[in-house]
Amino acid sequence: MTNFVARYPSQDGYGQDRPYEGLSAVNGLIVDGAYLDGSWELCIHVEDINDLVCVRVRGDVSVGGLMHQIVEAVNLKQSWSDHAIWWPQRNMWLLHTRTSLDQYGVQSDAQLVFRRTHGNLQIVLPSLSTLVLRVNYASRVFTVVENICKELCIRHPEELSLMFPVKRDHLKYNQPLPVIRHGVKRTGPLTSIGSSRSEMPTAHANGINGTVSMSRLNDSNPYPTLPYGSATLMRGQSDNSLDEEGIDVGKFADCSQRRSAKAVFSEEWLLKPKNVQQKARMDGSWLDSSRSLMEHGIEPPTIPIDDFSSTPSKPPTLYLRFKYYNFYDINTNYDAVRIHQLYEQARWSLLAGNLECTEDEMIVFAAYQLQAELQNESALKSAATMYASLGGTLARHNTLAPYNTLDTGLRPLSPDFSMTARVSSPRSLSGSLLRMPSLGTVVPGTTRPLSPPIGSNCHLSFSSDPLEEVDEIDAMLTELEQSCNGARQPRKSSAAHPDTVDETTSGGVPFLQDSIKVFRDKGLLLRRYKEMWAVVKGATLVLYRDPHNVDLPVASYSLRDCLITPDLSPSNVRFAVKLSLVFSPPSSNSSTPVSGRRSKTREEVCLRFNSMEQYTKWVAAFRLAARGKSLSCQAAFDKELEIVREALEKQAAPCTTPVLSPEDLTARLGDLTDFCAERIIKKARSKDSLRQRINETHAGMRDLSLQEAKLRYIEDWQRLNHFGRSYFLVQFDKGNQFGLGSSGGGLFSGGNPQEDVIAIRQGRIEVVSPSTEETQLAWNFADLRSWNVNWDNGRVILDFRNGKVSFKPLTANCKTVVEMIGGYVFLSQRNPDKNQKIDERLFHKLTGAND
Repeated sequence: MTNFVARYPSQDGYGQDRPYEGLSAVNGLIVDGAYLDGSWELCIHVEDINDLVCVRVRGDVSVGGLMHQIVEAVNLKQSWSDHAIWWPQRNMWLLHTRTSLDQYGVQSDAQLVFRRTHGNLQIVLPSLSTLVLRVNYASRVFTVVENICKELCIRHPEELSLMFPVKRDHLKYNQPLPVIRHGVKRTGPLTSIGSSRSEMPTAHANGINGTVSMSRLNDSNPYPTLPYGSATLMRGQSDNSLDEEGIDVGKFADCSQRRSAKAVFSEEWLLKPKNVQQKARMDGSWLDSSRSLMEHGIEPPTIPIDDFSSTPSKPPTLYLRFKYYNFYDINTNYDAVRIHQLYEQARWSLLAGNLECTEDEMIVFAAYQLQAELQNESALKSAATMYASLGGTLARHNTLAPYNTLDTGLRPLSPDFSMTARVSSPRSLSGSLLRMPSLGTVVPGTTRPLSPPIGSNCHLSFSSDPLEEVDEIDAMLTELEQSCNGARQPRKSSAAHPDTVDETTSGGVPFLQDSIKVFRDKGLLLRRYKEMWAVVKGATLVLYRDPHNVDLPVASYSLRDCLITPDLSPSNVRFAVKLSLVFSPPSSNSSTPVSGRRSKTREEVCLRFNSMEQYTKWVAAFRLAARGKSLSCQAAFDKELEIVREALEKQAAPCTTPVLSPEDLTARLGDLTDFCAERIIKKARSKDSLRQRINETHAGMRDLSLQEAKLRYIEDWQRLNHFGRSYFLVQFDKGNQFGLGSSGGGLFSGGNPQEDVIAIRQGRIEVVSPSTEETQLAWNFADLRSWNVNWDNGRVILDFRNGKVSFKPLTANCKTVVEMIGGYVFLSQRNPDKNQKIDERLFHKLTGAND
């Protein structure tokens, strides 16, 4: 540190000795006649001029004062409101303008950069549409995602997050991202890691040519979306400008923008994991929500200083995905983009093999997709006909700057586009939003609001009768009241299922009992089912030899957190189910089973039912008990009955005539890889038979609207086994109370520790078998008292009521694991009675792990 030194005047003007003054001794330090004011020279690199600027500061100078000195030293007339100080050595932004340099620890050897905080970012949506937006590289990722969702009219942004693109090399080895500690001096080239992970593969340069048609339907939007709000994202060349240009969000709810599955997988926009280890490596690419993009090593593209400079570099690429599988308050009137993006993420997860399903289930998914695409085409044609008949057009204007670009193709984008490649804005020249007919607003050429188009719950109506308008408003108010829990629909009468449950004469606790064929012996290769008397009471399944000997049960299982695998073939009259249960040894002197909380032995039990109705009742009871609910909740049981019965009817033999002709069927389902996973196509008898089964299944759902077809797709996706899992490869510490990590090593292990697999999902943490993905051990979040991180040795510590367990993540850093746990805890606290504003402070408190 170099201080400024000045000679203190020892003599006055007459040559007489001059004594030291007390005020000078207080304001400065005088040593040997030299006056030291404590200032030192600090050099800062200014990005806008690409040069160093040296200023003289003291340790008590605030960051805001330092920025003021830098601006005065540069002497360049421009807006500096979008600039901040970046400290590369400590990998942190100096954003607190009132904090002094001493408090930050800045000294004369610090290499600071005065740079812009906003820059372009290319975002790949779940539908694989690409979008370039101007985001804040100094804000936390949580805030960036919130602003992106506000721009796209997606509610509940806390369910989404950003992740790095996953390349094929990342699936071969465990390459966890480095832990980002705030203010800690970096030990490696973090910038190069973030830059390499945020670049798309070179094969994408010749990717799918998907351009946006500028004249298609006159940019009409037949989808119900939220009104476009004033988002905080920067748009245009001028930061903080009042440009009202927006994005046509209807493009992101359009099924016609579907990408080809063959091109997507060949270009490696998505990868197909081969095992659970590769799934875990893919789930380790999430960004830290409490850190900024720059702290992840992701830098914005350079901006040319003058007209003679090179063209702007391509922006980094990140994937926007639903991170937490806890979807709250999905409303078809406002969540068109949210529903479509969730539907696309579900569809690609099935096509990529991230979540497996049976052939019958895949046919149902393909039928839903076919119905959604048919309804989408019908909605677009209806919108085109409506606009042509009304003579109304939407005001359009080109984008004002090359930094807000949109492309639904899959090639890497750069901000430098021609005017024909830019997307028109759904706003008028005056800046007011001309909303689409689905929003019920007036368009040119008409004097009354338009009803929602095809695809919503209402029908198009152009009657001039004012009474019909009043009825329509009353219907909308009633729907709003029901969505706000102001009115409750009457419950279905239990008379429809008179033999659903029985009640005990003493306590009145409902239970389900019947004679069922059971298979429990794992040692036999052939399944020999034995007739047994089964009883479901509360969350427990008890098996007896016959209904006359109920004093001594044969086996008792806890149904809580059980895994249900259907084994159905309605055409062959096979109704069976496989349960993965926790075995609870029954008490010897009582028929009441003891609690299986301490016994962690899992056992597979296969049940075979005699009829579809029996299968429906028992599977509904199993699903209800797996969530910790009992049969006393008749409304919940009736709902589960309806869901299971509906799923059975879809897979049963079709009784209606197919809608599509053979020619239309071949045209619609020409490439089956866009509808079914490749594994299902290979196992099918032939592609024509698979198309015919999809057509027959689609005949039973041809009355579904666009949003209903997508929602049914999402709901069936949520009912699949292993849904909502985020996998992580970990190494458990030996000596824990659960016996984990004790079998590692060995003579032929090469000294490598044993790798275990854990899965974090809504409500619990599971230890998963690496080969079968079956749950071996599970902990509920209700039993989790605390979760912490030992940052020194990189271990996560989970404190449960019945013991502690610690492990070292191998495919992700510790922050990613604890953020997944804390995020689910945060989402579980959402309640319709509470304020719906996101408590960002609580989110970072739950996911910070005492950082």
